[in-house]
Amino acid sequence: MRKYAIILLLSAFFTFSLAGYKLFLVATHPVKYQKEIVIASQKYNLDPSLVAGVIKVESFYNQYAKSNKNACGLMQVKLSTAEYMSDIYNIAQPNDYSLYHVENNIEYGCAYLNYLSKKFSNLDTILAAYNAGETTVRNWLNNPEYSIDGKTLKKIPYKETENYIKKVKINMKFYMRIY
Repeated sequence: MRKYAIILLLSAFFTFSLAGYKLFLVATHPVKYQKEIVIASQKYNLDPSLVAGVIKVESFYNQYAKSNKNACGLMQVKLSTAEYMSDIYNIAQPNDYSLYHVENNIEYGCAYLNYLSKKFSNLDTILAAYNAGETTVRNWLNNPEYSIDGKTLKKIPYKETENYIKKVKINMKFYMRIY
């Protein structure tokens, strides 16, 4: 009888702990715009937890966020990047206002992540390019100080980009549990 009481107590503890952990995750990792994220992720063949992680790091789900480099919205997309993606993927031409529209911003950001995934071979390099720019990352890949094989980065010279990659990947893990 005592054995069953211990098992029941442990079961209740772990159930409460898992529920508490899940509540912690939801509190610290918003699950806003889930429908829009899933739709755009599917359209551009991306993991929704990647998109949610990028949004969390880029804007903390503030659709009106704007950087000092004029990147706008949830995924912090520049107008020039959105225009380029609209030409490549045949999606609506953006304007300053549309970059703050949730669906548009997520679509432009997902299109850009898809575009980068065709240019670079691994997630770290894709995220580095999303943060620092495609040309910058190409220069790093062509420099033996930063890349041995021209495909992967052994060293990232920008601390901000190195931290960005870590943050997105940590947030992705949280979102994988939530989704």
